[in-house]
Amino acid sequence: MAAVLLIEDDPHQRAFAALVLAQAGHTVREATDGQQGLQLAREQAPELIVCDVVMPGMNGYQLVAAVRKEPTICTTPVILLTSLAERAQVRVGMNAGADDYLPKPFRPSELVEAAEALLRRRRTQYEAIAGSLMEDMDAALAHQREQLASRYETQLLQELNSKWKVDVEAGQEIVFDNAVVLVADLFSLLERESAGRPDAAELLQRAHQAASDALYLFGAVHVLPHGQAILAVYRADTQGRSSLANPLRSAFGLQTAIANVLAATTGASGAALAIGMDTGPAGLVRLRDPLHGDAGIAPVPGPTIQRAQALQALARAQGWQLAVTAAVAGELPPNLGDPGRTALLSETEGTAVELRRPRS
Repeated sequence: MAAVLLIEDDPHQRAFAALVLAQAGHTVREATDGQQGLQLAREQAPELIVCDVVMPGMNGYQLVAAVRKEPTICTTPVILLTSLAERAQVRVGMNAGADDYLPKPFRPSELVEAAEALLRRRRTQYEAIAGSLMEDMDAALAHQREQLASRYETQLLQELNSKWKVDVEAGQEIVFDNAVVLVADLFSLLERESAGRPDAAELLQRAHQAASDALYLFGAVHVLPHGQAILAVYRADTQGRSSLANPLRSAFGLQTAIANVLAATTGASGAALAIGMDTGPAGLVRLRDPLHGDAGIAPVPGPTIQRAQALQALARAQGWQLAVTAAVAGELPPNLGDPGRTALLSETEGTAVELRRPRS
């Protein structure tokens, strides 16, 4: 199998994760903090790094940034481990180059599947490069390492010096010419699962916190309640294109986070969110209550948000976890989502496609 470097300061969490990885056939080296983990990676390059976020000294996202600067290990895939109590500043680590995010507590199968998916993706990428660029592989990889190191260093510095969320002045609208809008039926799911429970308010708070962290972690500029759903908006990249990579990761991360909250609180194991996602123009406006002051931020009705809502409703009706339009499905980068079944969204909007969490 693979050589895995596990970095975790908590001895019990470290022993648990090491046992899970070893039983899956991996060779595991252990480090108790980020500095020790970085030194072990320099001495012997691992095939995968599994790293906690909150540690003394060098924390998880600092470790990721340091790894991405090392020419010999900068392409090593990294999984970040973090508890639901931690805030969305962890997304600094994702922007610095981490490949996946696993919330604590996690099931053994989730860690094994996440590790195997990244390792399969890494092997596939290397085989493709070897097949098409055999003669120039060494030069291409060296150039790629330099680009990645520069790119991730720049992204990390930009993130550390930028605001977490886009601010909207009272009474004014902010318009995204091209954005990704995600709609998930969080509150209607919680209403079904918490009916008659005395701790329904606590469950709502925990689930909303977990959802917000998962969405902000992967780059949402705003997350807000919208009827019986939660809505997230992601801005376009610097070239004005709507990047689907992080919104898709956040959709699958959101599914996992809410499933963990429900399992821990209600014991429910089969409940799942229905999510719709679409791209296009979108707007947000800060409303003001003349009596009580700030009434919060609301989405401006428009075609992109309406399609995302329709896709979410279709996903619930079809029993899907994530639905997109056929046009969005055609833009998906490799290994970010596996297209499944299709259904008619409407005569004007055409076909919707089910997206499933990728296995490789």
